[in-house]
Amino acid sequence: MPLHKKIGAWLVDYGYMLRGTLATVIHHTPPKHYLGHIVEGKAPVILIPGILGRWSFMKHLGDRISLQGHPVYIVPGLGLNIYSVPTAAKTLRALVVHIVPALGHIPPKVGRGAQAVRELIEKENISGAILVAHSKGGLIGKYLLAHHNADNRVLGMVAIATPFSGSAMAKLVPHDSFRELRTDSEIIRDLEKHHAVNDRIISVIPEYDNHVWAERGSFLDGAAANIEVPVSGHHKVVFSHAVLQAVLDSIEKLQK
Repeated sequence: MPLHKKIGAWLVDYGYMLRGTLATVIHHTPPKHYLGHIVEGKAPVILIPGILGRWSFMKHLGDRISLQGHPVYIVPGLGLNIYSVPTAAKTLRALVVHIVPALGHIPPKVGRGAQAVRELIEKENISGAILVAHSKGGLIGKYLLAHHNADNRVLGMVAIATPFSGSAMAKLVPHDSFRELRTDSEIIRDLEKHHAVNDRIISVIPEYDNHVWAERGSFLDGAAANIEVPVSGHHKVVFSHAVLQAVLDSIEKLQK
């Protein structure tokens, strides 16, 4: 892609990032139809947002998945996808740190995020679930499939713009929350060893991703499918109609 088009894609994408951020400010509670409009035979879906994101960043997708008859769950335990060092104060700190960044925080380790999803599954007695994840949420989802799914409560995952091989961009961001996204991070190396779960994952890949700087982007070896969509932008992809259709089709494929 020519440089001027890349610059344009960055600017447009950050407009969509702002749109998603505003949604997280406005929408605190999921619509009643998420668990109130259920069609028999439709797999439950769990939304896993990306770094520093809430479920409502993915509301555009969640609403339409719900209206197809899938029960849609959010994961309150993920909070803002950050958690504090003192375990006893992690929920409060996740809220405070967004308002007072100077207090400092550490990122939610991918493993801890996967544990939060697993706790939701057990609390709500969910089975036959499909994860729909964006960005780092896809790493959390794969970690769950690899380490916390011995009973196969989760059938698979649709991952959108997920840096399965890490992203070189993470080295440019001097913030702990991005450390696990580095191409040489411990969690990336761990996940790359777990090939067996890849055939339960469908990866949706933007044609140009301004945040996933990797040779093959979000391509995942051995995936159930790698779907490239004609969308440029790491955040814009969440709001694309083409991606919505790919997600709906992928959910149906994974639950068969």
